[in-house]
Amino acid sequence: MIYGLIICAGKQSRFKSETPKALVNLKDKTLLQRNIEAMEPFCDKVYVVCSIENQHFFKVENKIVISSGKGSGDAVWQSLEKLNIEKGDSCFVLWGDSLQNASIYKFLKSNYRGKTIIPCLLEEKPYVQIIQNKEDRISVKFSKFNEPITKGYHDLSVFYCNAYDLLNNLREFRSKILDKDAKYKHKHNNEMEFLDVFNETNIKANLKEVEAYKDFSFNTIEQYEQLLERDDF
Repeated sequence: MIYGLIICAGKQSRFKSETPKALVNLKDKTLLQRNIEAMEPFCDKVYVVCSIENQHFFKVENKIVISSGKGSGDAVWQSLEKLNIEKGDSCFVLWGDSLQNASIYKFLKSNYRGKTIIPCLLEEKPYVQIIQNKEDRISVKFSKFNEPITKGYHDLSVFYCNAYDLLNNLREFRSKILDKDAKYKHKHNNEMEFLDVFNETNIKANLKEVEAYKDFSFNTIEQYEQLLERDDF
């Protein structure tokens, strides 16, 4: 099975809107509609992942409702736990406030060899820096935690994962920092960041640079208004 998970459980505090950011209109369609239409041809099933608090906004057939507030990694873990994941399954993980077109999914499927793939772009000073290590391992640095960032690769808010391996490694990571008996004090304040699973476990992953990628992301009302002026999506 190939699953698609569109994660829409956040509080979009930087966007300053009561309505989930995934539901803003981009001309004739919502951001969520555009993402579902782009992802669906490459999946057996696409799910919208929302929180208990914001589920009433999402009028979709395939919906996974989770309790939010413990981090993006916890949101993905909860979603996978609700599915019947088996060996050989894979999944796309997309942050719901990011607009992607079909070309990225085609690119990821054509490069998939059983290990997680992270499409990336080279940037002078990325917000998150992802580093390819030896033996199919990566490490991640976060500027928001004041970690040293240099010119390097950053992710595009979409991932193609070995779902079985991802679930097991998220379980391991979660047990270290969020279980009631956990004694490990994580350097990122015990927030379960999705990308930290690559720092804290032995999950296999590779970076794949995407050439001529167009960035459609936005975090503020001003950036959203600028996006509406474009005609290339």
